[in-house]
Amino acid sequence: MFPDVHWGDWINILKGGMRFDIAALFYFGGLPLVMMLLPIPEKWRNGKVYLKIVRLVFFIFTGIALLLNCIDFIYYRFTLRRTTFSVLKEFQNEKNGLKLAKDFLLDFWYVVLIFAGLILLMIWLYNRVQARLTTSRSRLRYYLTSAGILVLTVVLAIGGIRGDFKHSTRPITISNAGDYVKSPNEIYLVLNTPFTFIRTMGVKGLKKVEYYKDDALEAIYTPVHRPDPANNFQKKNVVLILLESFGKEAVGFYNKDLDNGTYKGYTPFLDSLAGQSKIFWNSFANGRKSIDAIPSCIASIPSGFNPFVLTPYVSDTVGGLAHALKNEGYHTSFFHGAPNGSMGFAAITKLLGIEHYYGKNEFNNDTEYDGIWGIWDEPFFQFFDKKLSSFQQPFFSTIFSVSSHHPFKVPKQYEGVFEKGPLPVFECISYTDMALRKFFDTAKTQPWFNNTLFIISADHATAIHHKEYQNAWGEYAIPILLYAPGDNNMKGVANEIIQQIDIMPTVLGYLNYNKPFLAYGNNVLDSTQREHRFAYQYSGGYRWFQGDYLLMSDGQKPGNLYNWKTDRFLQTDLAQQKPDTLALIDKRLKAFIQQYNNRLIDNQLTAR
Repeated sequence: MFPDVHWGDWINILKGGMRFDIAALFYFGGLPLVMMLLPIPEKWRNGKVYLKIVRLVFFIFTGIALLLNCIDFIYYRFTLRRTTFSVLKEFQNEKNGLKLAKDFLLDFWYVVLIFAGLILLMIWLYNRVQARLTTSRSRLRYYLTSAGILVLTVVLAIGGIRGDFKHSTRPITISNAGDYVKSPNEIYLVLNTPFTFIRTMGVKGLKKVEYYKDDALEAIYTPVHRPDPANNFQKKNVVLILLESFGKEAVGFYNKDLDNGTYKGYTPFLDSLAGQSKIFWNSFANGRKSIDAIPSCIASIPSGFNPFVLTPYVSDTVGGLAHALKNEGYHTSFFHGAPNGSMGFAAITKLLGIEHYYGKNEFNNDTEYDGIWGIWDEPFFQFFDKKLSSFQQPFFSTIFSVSSHHPFKVPKQYEGVFEKGPLPVFECISYTDMALRKFFDTAKTQPWFNNTLFIISADHATAIHHKEYQNAWGEYAIPILLYAPGDNNMKGVANEIIQQIDIMPTVLGYLNYNKPFLAYGNNVLDSTQREHRFAYQYSGGYRWFQGDYLLMSDGQKPGNLYNWKTDRFLQTDLAQQKPDTLALIDKRLKAFIQQYNNRLIDNQLTAR
């Protein structure tokens, strides 16, 4: 089933597999392990009854893990995915469940024999271990030793479950397997089913919906873009700059009305750059997490119930901006100053088609390390500048800043330099804004500068101070700038909507890309599509901005409708007053949900 995996690839897959196996062993073996190490009285822990209970618990949990893997010997062929927790929900309403199980056992009897053999082997191996139980003369020494061993084991277990001991590493998840493979479908060789089962507990699986028949659906909304094949593709460089936690509130350019017109903001350079850029005034993120931003901006895939990279669908074959430009001869790269592997960025960018990753390892100078998150933005942006100048044009490169992050510190030489503001993040935003200015000061002297389209976007909004942003639209409001220094036509402000998932189709439209592609957003530079502009988020329910209106819905029945431009605090529900507008927007939202859910489930994230 994996004909393109060669021996060299297999070694890397095994290396990654060990990492996920260790995590799974702690997930399923954690309870019996803790039971053996608890500092309880020796006569209890060494007693036959207690040891039998531990033995039984071990057999049950390890047996479940073996069963899950055995099921996927067969089930994988049909789903092309490791089994996840959602399988329980898929079959919970099956009235013929017992018959299905019986047929499965009869058809695949040899898997039953393999499972039985593994269980017997497990029991035999367990019984081969004979514990020599001794009694300590000192109770104090016994309890201290037992407690110390337990603490050490818990620390090691945390490292095993997280994937390593780095501060910036979160518990590894399905998408991290992308670090070890060339193709998304190969990540299931790295993973094991017990791991995917545990890591998808609590993750809401998508359900197929059919609000509309296919023909009607395509007429209402389709994510498939079919540009004119006669377009003359322009090989301009593309640089995407993602700024950590740069909420729109921090940017003075957008907020001249705040504080009775006295508000200056914390981004003087970004303000000056906005005056030379193409701005769509109403700009939104599609999620509230850093891991939401990368697939949204690079592949035009927004977050749903859960971040895309944490779902089983992360292994789907994705088109995306990196794949499209790589096929046109572009050098593709991603820069993030955190320790390599942080946030799973290296894995997800690889799955999205980016070939070269530059992190803290490649920077190779820990004197510029902030001690927590990564390399300070100022030196890392200069490193980024230098590397861009070494790439052959055309190139597509992304940098993700790190310094405007909790615990909100700036380098010692800049302490007291920037205004702190009412929120601690504002000082860090000012520091990163300065780093951005120095980046452009260097970049504009390079030969590639005037042949480059820069897209500057926040990854998500952050804590909010002004009441004007404490509402459903302010929670996702971010700056998005399109800056093309060599193109005087790419300037001005439009009172329209742009969102992160619009970045990919907008870039391809600007370059006159001439092949079909899939993107859930729109080309905001295409004036003929103005009436179809929208912004989408999911936050416990669906939010859909279209024109002057915001629809908040559960995706089933029409919800609340607001004029978010005139009713800034969303106090007046217009659902009863404007039923036609409500029905029109609700229709578009449902078509979007249908295209999103069904295409992710069916692995149809490329244009066909």
